[in-house]
Amino acid sequence: MSLEAFQAMKYGPIGDAVMSAEPHTEADPVGVYAAILALWSGSIQGMVKMSDGRPIVTWTVLVGESALGRKGTSVRVASRMLNHSVKGFLDARTVGGVSSGPSLTQILYEKQEETDGTEDGIDTRTIVVDEEWSENLKRQNRCPTFASKLRSCWDGVTLRHITTKAHMVVQEPRLGFHAHITPAEWSEYIRPRDAKGGSYNRLLPVLVEGSKVLPYGHKEVYPEIEGLSEAYDWARRKPRSMSLNNEAARRFDELRAIFLGKMVDMPSHQTCYVERTPEQIIRVAAVLTATERKTVITRKAIDAAWAFVQYSMRSVEKLVREDTKPTGRVVKSVPELVREILAQEGGEVDRSRMLRRLGVRVTAASLMSAVESMSDVEMVKGETATGRGRPPVIYRFVTEKETQEEKDVAEAVPVSIPSPKTSSPDLALTGNWL
Repeated sequence: MSLEAFQAMKYGPIGDAVMSAEPHTEADPVGVYAAILALWSGSIQGMVKMSDGRPIVTWTVLVGESALGRKGTSVRVASRMLNHSVKGFLDARTVGGVSSGPSLTQILYEKQEETDGTEDGIDTRTIVVDEEWSENLKRQNRCPTFASKLRSCWDGVTLRHITTKAHMVVQEPRLGFHAHITPAEWSEYIRPRDAKGGSYNRLLPVLVEGSKVLPYGHKEVYPEIEGLSEAYDWARRKPRSMSLNNEAARRFDELRAIFLGKMVDMPSHQTCYVERTPEQIIRVAAVLTATERKTVITRKAIDAAWAFVQYSMRSVEKLVREDTKPTGRVVKSVPELVREILAQEGGEVDRSRMLRRLGVRVTAASLMSAVESMSDVEMVKGETATGRGRPPVIYRFVTEKETQEEKDVAEAVPVSIPSPKTSSPDLALTGNWL
């Protein structure tokens, strides 16, 4: 149950507030927690960074079935719990889905231009909340620059879009990101070959489901997150540099060693989603620590962050494992297709018609090779209607008489049969995150 998993990752005023809201909402507590982490980190980014200058922003994705996952409920509860504390920032700086690299750059560039010269200085903070992510993923996958620009935002490096008609440079992009998707849409639009480029290992997807069914007319409760308003002011007052104390650093080194050891045994189609786990732990721990107006990350914060990131890793493992299961569609081999066509055509077909029936899947050379390997189908030369010209090549089933003659010949010539070689079975690789 997600509530049990949430107990391990619960930390600070955010964790307490989610627990207070839990009895009054059908949302998954892990989903509410994930949404708050994305929205809160997006609100304080820029002024709060790691000691090496890296951003602390955390991007989350809720993965759940439509209606049953209560994804929209989760982000609604998270937003209403948080918005008062961040002084209406979410209302002013939240945008819907972005579908291309140029449009992403333009949104941040416009914020840069709007705030240039103001008392507080340039502020590009923007949070993308995409509750229909699959619709934008279709277009994002067609844009050659979107993935690279998204990675630049997570890394906090300069964003550029320069053409003959536009010249946009964002020196410090500050992008928050939170999205929703169903497991089926994940399988359709998010593939390992795309993940290997590094875009999806910057996200923390979590599987969610409704926690309960409440009676009609119930009223959700959105408890205020204690001390978060003061924490927001603290974060915006001056730059803050986050670092680990000695105990937290030792714990982080232990977890990193465990993770790297697990990576060795993980299949590559899974590792491409979780390669940034160590940095994700640091970021989540920093985001949680900032709620307490502190710059020193403790072991307790590291352990809570690890529990959340570990939950995301298990979610990814399940999503990828489901994605790689065989589907109901069976791809037939060339011999199977040839037999099927011959049966439909009365047992005999010329090469031209056979190739037309097979379509672009098979060439003349591959067809010939396949037939040569088939004991029940033969290739013979036919006759033209006039007796002139090149005779057509005919494919046909071998008759029972011809098969029996071949069998008699085979029985007359003894052959030696080698003993079958045995080999050890392949070991199954699993990502058992303990």
